[in-house]
Amino acid sequence: MVTASPSVDRLTDLLAVPVLGLVVLATVTDRFSSIHLVLAYLFLAAIAFNQYDVRAHEGISPLFSLQVGLTFALGTALIVLVVGGLGVRILELCAVFVLLLAFVLARDDLPSYLPAAGPYLAAFAVLFAIFLYHAGEFPADSGLGLFPVFAGVVLAFNCFVLPRYVSADAVWWATTALATGAVVLALPTLVVGDYGLWLFEARTWDGTTTLPLLDREFPIVRSVFANPNSFGLLVFPGIVAATVATHRALRSRSVLALAPASALPILAFGLFLSNSRASMLATAIAVGLYTLASTDRRLLPVALLAVLVAVPVFLVGIYYSVLPIDPANRFALWRAGLEATVRDSGLFGQGIVGTREAIEPYLPDPVGTYTSHNSYLSIAIRTGLLGGLAYCVLVLGPIVHGGCATPV
Repeated sequence: MVTASPSVDRLTDLLAVPVLGLVVLATVTDRFSSIHLVLAYLFLAAIAFNQYDVRAHEGISPLFSLQVGLTFALGTALIVLVVGGLGVRILELCAVFVLLLAFVLARDDLPSYLPAAGPYLAAFAVLFAIFLYHAGEFPADSGLGLFPVFAGVVLAFNCFVLPRYVSADAVWWATTALATGAVVLALPTLVVGDYGLWLFEARTWDGTTTLPLLDREFPIVRSVFANPNSFGLLVFPGIVAATVATHRALRSRSVLALAPASALPILAFGLFLSNSRASMLATAIAVGLYTLASTDRRLLPVALLAVLVAVPVFLVGIYYSVLPIDPANRFALWRAGLEATVRDSGLFGQGIVGTREAIEPYLPDPVGTYTSHNSYLSIAIRTGLLGGLAYCVLVLGPIVHGGCATPV
């Protein structure tokens, strides 16, 4: 039997589920703004700190007092920005930067935590600092001035704070449920077309996709999201989460495995309906890597190497029409994004600009106007070569780190 970590608490797990749900609601409706989301995270962190302190220190410790003080200070700083600031923009943004890093580092296992997390904390600090620098060009209460601040806070919480206090099982099950719910909301559009339900508007998208086994066309759906790619970005981790939850439940011989296992075909059909090819590729890679890792941990480094070789081969196959997949001008957009990064972004980027405008000078006329359609290029355009490198370390580093770690 596996004993739960002393840092994991059932109450914290239960509270984490609605916070993750709020993330989705804030994405698909205009009823919640970024400040609501960040305050929910702060509330969850305060509860997690309290629960941990009671178990680990049997009472209120000086560390808990520091954590609560930082929670209050960070929340106050963010609210000050929302209401327009105090007229000292640089100092306000510096305060958010310092408070957030102090918040992340306020833990009692810091000596053992820093060696493993240090490179990723440094990468986050670089990326966040560059975005805050560019955010200083906009008014404190404007969308472009606030979004980098709130996005950085949420990213820091998700990467460096909550993993210590929220169990992996809670995340797997919540993600499975949220993704399945999004697919269930999308399915009626196949029969009745677009419809509204409470706060949600379920819509289809232009075009169709064909299921080879049935030789039947289905409309591309976006569920309640702005576009099919956003829908795919939720279903992709939903499938991964359902796979992990099923495996963990089967390993413990629990009948609960039936729930995520039953969700898998629904999620797979939803991913197909989204026609989000990047999410499909990411799903195949993630599920494949997890399957290998759960079978024999020693196979994971070889699998990672195979992915590093297979993905470029896959893209080359699409580029030369060897594979029957329409790239939808992606290669022209990526080439333009790379040129915009190298020629115009420099070390610290062009700032909080639209990638559509940034890459337009480098696009061939027939392509039209599109965004860069690549998160790595979008970040590099806005934050330069330094920010782009930091983003790669933050996103890809843990994957390589996990794959190269010595099996226990």
